[in-house]
Amino acid sequence: MATQHSRAAARLMISPAVILLLAWMLIPLGLTIYFSVLRYNLLMPGDNPFVGLENYEFFFTDPAFTGAVWNTVMLVVGVLIITVVGGTMLALLLNQPMFGQGIVRILVIAPFFVMPTVSALVWKNMFMNPVNGLFAHLAKGLGFEAFDFLSTVPLLSIILIVSWQWLPFATLILLTAFQSLDSEQLEAAEMDGATGVARFWYIMLPHLARAITVVILIQTIFLLSIFAEILVTTSGGPGTASTNLTYLIYAQSLLQFDVGLGSAGGVFAIILANIVAIFLMRMIGKNLDL
Repeated sequence: MATQHSRAAARLMISPAVILLLAWMLIPLGLTIYFSVLRYNLLMPGDNPFVGLENYEFFFTDPAFTGAVWNTVMLVVGVLIITVVGGTMLALLLNQPMFGQGIVRILVIAPFFVMPTVSALVWKNMFMNPVNGLFAHLAKGLGFEAFDFLSTVPLLSIILIVSWQWLPFATLILLTAFQSLDSEQLEAAEMDGATGVARFWYIMLPHLARAITVVILIQTIFLLSIFAEILVTTSGGPGTASTNLTYLIYAQSLLQFDVGLGSAGGVFAIILANIVAIFLMRMIGKNLDL
């Protein structure tokens, strides 16, 4: 009887937080779905007729939509490859005893705490500027012409900027996994004559499988909504060369003032993110069962 009263009291105490959280999520979602079936243009206030799925049809047939989906996929995959491979190498390096190990770890993790807007501005003006940027000065010093990264390879430039931000996160998670590895297994393999590559491939890498899956899950959810880096550096250009789904929705809603069309894109983005999250969660579940 006392247990039932305790459970009822616990539910009563957490109910305000649960209600607030549901309202925080469901009200914006409901409004987005509502606006997506209206012809809601901010330049025509008061005239918002019901159009059904017309906004979705127009959004999916927009020439920029296919390119935005492709850029989103390329951005996510590119950043994941760089951060997982680079994070594994950095974690392996930081796991070795060295002088000033604590300071080195802090310096490696520091970029993760820089705001996306600030890091994008730093890369745009200090590194990738074709006139005064560091890369331009290095190219001129070596006898080459300066390369305009953001105009010539805009999507690759954004991938590099975002990878620099997320590399510390992957490194931290993978370093924790390395530190939980039983050193006796490595010592036994070394005594049996296994090379460093063999020890990494057959012992370390399988041990990192769960950590790598967690890195992929968390990063993918956030990478699907990358926006600040694109807005600050390329504004989706040149043309739509670096426009992803998030920036396309922003452009249609706030630059073209078509809230209905932007809401239809937002609903699609929510469905896509949930599909990806469910798939990755199942993948994590399989790894945890190993």
